[in-house]
Amino acid sequence: MSSNPINLQFLPQPLSRSPISANLTFVRGLKGRLLARPRDLLDYTFFLPCVWLVSALGYFFRLGGPLIALAVLALCIGYAVLRCSAPPKWLGAYVLICIAAAILSHYRVFPVSWQVHFRTEAISRQLGPVIVFFVMAWASKAYFERRLPSGDAFAGGDIMVFLGLVVAPIILFQQGFQYELEDPLTSMFTMYGSFTNNISIAMFFLTAGAVAGLGWRRYISIAIILVMFSVTSLAQFSIVTVGILAILVGAPGRLIAVGIICTLSLLYLVGFFFIPELVIIAPNSGIRLVFLVDTFKSVVDTFGAGIGFGTESVRWRYNFPNRPEFTFLPEPSSMTHDQMLETLSTGVHNSFFQALLRTGLLGFTVLSLALFSVFPRRNLPRKLRNHAAINFAILFISCFVNPALESPVQGIGVGVVYGYLIALRSLTSPSRDASSEARQGHIAP
Repeated sequence: MSSNPINLQFLPQPLSRSPISANLTFVRGLKGRLLARPRDLLDYTFFLPCVWLVSALGYFFRLGGPLIALAVLALCIGYAVLRCSAPPKWLGAYVLICIAAAILSHYRVFPVSWQVHFRTEAISRQLGPVIVFFVMAWASKAYFERRLPSGDAFAGGDIMVFLGLVVAPIILFQQGFQYELEDPLTSMFTMYGSFTNNISIAMFFLTAGAVAGLGWRRYISIAIILVMFSVTSLAQFSIVTVGILAILVGAPGRLIAVGIICTLSLLYLVGFFFIPELVIIAPNSGIRLVFLVDTFKSVVDTFGAGIGFGTESVRWRYNFPNRPEFTFLPEPSSMTHDQMLETLSTGVHNSFFQALLRTGLLGFTVLSLALFSVFPRRNLPRKLRNHAAINFAILFISCFVNPALESPVQGIGVGVVYGYLIALRSLTSPSRDASSEARQGHIAP
C-alpha cells in the first residue's frame, strides 16, 4: 500500500501529535474552524478514569458492587453535560422507548406470550445495561468531538491496551472464571476473543495502530492482534482478524464491514432451517437460534408490541425431536431472590432481537437505526475510514452474536466505540466536495 502524505494547511494544526493520531484537520467537512485543544482537567478527572477502570476490571466490572457502576454513570453524565455535547439522537430515542416500556411493564400493560415469571425488581436490572451503554456512548462522543480535531484521538492508548490485555485477564484468572467448563487458565486465553469491555477498548486502539499507524507501532499492534487470534477459540475474533488482514492488503474497510454483516446474517438465516442438527453438533449455536425462534413467537403473540420488562427472555426447559428434555435454567423454586432476578435478566444473546422481544417492532426499528446510523462515511481519509469500519464491525458483532446492550460487561466497551463513530459523523460533511478532498489526506505521522 502506498502512503504519500499530503498536508493541507487550511485549518489549525494540532498541538500534539501521536504516531497513530487521527488528524482530521485536513477534512473540509469539519463543522467550523475547530481549534486544537489539549486534554484538560475534565478529561483526567471524569472520562479517562472511567475508561481506565473499565479496562482494568474487564469481565468483573461488577466486582466492586453497584457503587462502581453508579460512579461511572455519574462521572460520564457529568462529563458529557459539562462538555455541552448533545446526546446521540437515535440512541436517545431508543432509551426513551425502553423507559416508557419499563413504566408500562410496572403496571403489567404489555400482552403476554409464553413467559410465566414476572418480578417488578427485574425491570430496573434489565433496563440498566441499556442506560449504561447510552451514557458511555454520550460521554465518548463528547470526548472524541474534542480529540479528533486536535489530532490526538488515540494518544494514551498504550495504557488502555496494557490494562485490557494484562491487568483484566489477571483479575479474570484470580477470580477463577471458567468459560463453558474450561479451566481458569484456558478460559483466560479464550476470553481474549470475547469483546468484553476490556477487549473492545483494547481492540479500538490496536486496530488504530494496525490500520492507521506508522513504523514499529503498526507492526507491534498487528503482532498483538495475531497473538490474541492464536490463543482464543472464539470464532467471532477470527472473523474480525480476517477482516483486519484483508484491510491491510488493500481491501476497502467499508466493504469488509458490510461483508461481515451480510455473512453473519446469512449464516443465521440458513441456520434456522437446521436447528435440530445444530443442537446436536453445535449446541451453543443451536440454542441461540432457538432463542430467536421464541422471540419471533413472542412478537407474533403480542401483535408486534413485545413483552416489556420484568419477565424472562428464555425458557427454563427445551424439548427437541429425538432428544431428552434440555434444562437450560435451574428450577425457579430452588433459586434465591437475587438468583431469580439474575436469571430473568438472561438475554437471547442478540441485542437486536432482545429489543424486538421487549420493545416490539418500534424498539427494534429505532435501535437498528441508531446502530447503523454510525456506519462510517465514505468521505473520511482512507486509513481513518478503514479503522472506523473495522470497529463498526466489532460493534455489530457484539450486538448480533452477544448480549452487548444487555450486559454492562460488554456495553461499556462498545459504548466507547459507538461514541467515537458518532463523533466522526458529527464532525464530517457528506458533501461530494469534501469526499473528493478527504481522499487525498493522510493520518499524521
